[in-house]
Amino acid sequence: MPHLNVSNFNIVCATLGGFITLFGLVSYLLKERYYLGEALISLLAGVIFSPHATNLIKPLDYALGSEETLAIITLYFTHLVLGVQLVIAGVQLPSKYLYHEWKSVSLLLGPGMTGMWVCSSLLVWAMVPNLSFLHALAVASCVTPTDPVLSNSIVKGKFADQNIPKDLQKIIIAESGANDGLGYPFQFFALYLIKYVGSGGAGQPGGARLAMGYWFGETWGYTIILGVLYGATVGWVAKELLHRAEQRKFVDRESFLVFAIALAVSSNQIISLT
Repeated sequence: MPHLNVSNFNIVCATLGGFITLFGLVSYLLKERYYLGEALISLLAGVIFSPHATNLIKPLDYALGSEETLAIITLYFTHLVLGVQLVIAGVQLPSKYLYHEWKSVSLLLGPGMTGMWVCSSLLVWAMVPNLSFLHALAVASCVTPTDPVLSNSIVKGKFADQNIPKDLQKIIIAESGANDGLGYPFQFFALYLIKYVGSGGAGQPGGARLAMGYWFGETWGYTIILGVLYGATVGWVAKELLHRAEQRKFVDRESFLVFAIALAVSSNQIISLT
């Protein structure tokens, strides 16, 4: 006798596929007439489909009931989405943009980010009772970088073309793409001080000298500088390979269009191995 195969896999595919299909039918209307970005619409859809509403999407079931496993899955998916968006942000910029606009970008990433970090820290410290200032610095470092996914909603589309100058759109894309990595120094500055200085060192000997040693060596030297060198090398090699393949007509249009996304996924996961 026929029966319904109401499995989690089928429900997820039907729900997400139906949402993407319906959104595609009215995407221009929502984005260009009502100025609603994909991020906000996706957030609302996620809330509606979540266990707190219709219960169509059940993340805890996919993690076999383990909240720890669910947290790891969420972290990796977030990491992947952010990595892809960062590469796309770089692809959107004109050739040698950072070379020509390094002063403007440096001003935003240096004094600009530092000012946002300090202001956010003071707000967190003032609003959360019984919170030390070091912990406020750590919390503020998480919200200081501009999210490239959210910033994309104000630099693309009809509203952006009509109201935001092209130069401002480019500098927002560049800043949002670069400041995620540069959020690490702010975060680990606070975390190392909490670990080795705060609360009497929290059981970790070494003091401020060891904390600053790790901050300069691991955060700046290993994470930031080597990350920049890795990104620049991978980007240049990928550009040359794609350019030569296109010149010799080795690559078709479909592969050309997905090249950036595939590069983002592979390069992001390779650097995650270190």
